[in-house]
Amino acid sequence: MVDERPNQPQPAYPDVVPDQPQADPVPNGGSDPVVRQLDAIIENVTSYATPVLREIAARAAELAAKAGQAAGPMAYRAAERTGELGDRVASRSRVLASDLRRDPASPPADGDAGHPAPDDLVPAP
Repeated sequence: MVDERPNQPQPAYPDVVPDQPQADPVPNGGSDPVVRQLDAIIENVTSYATPVLREIAARAAELAAKAGQAAGPMAYRAAERTGELGDRVASRSRVLASDLRRDPASPPADGDAGHPAPDDLVPAP
């Protein structure tokens, strides 16, 4: 007999009628060999992957520790520089505030030395 539907997928269980629902699709109540093989593959992958993932996690933790150690001194230096810059800006701002409060009719006591130049207010890069 010639198959009239060559491109149609063949049923996995030829003795099962497609229109009839069945409670157990696997005959004899046994598990399918393909499922058992997939279970074995998953177990193998899991057993091989677990140590690798632990090693990756350990290396990531070591890298994070090194980054933390390197960031500490850098943050400390940045805080020192920020503090120094803040002190200079505060000092210049006090001088500017006192100059603005001074009577505009009275000349400055030491000429123009009390006024900061506009370029002095902006820190150099």
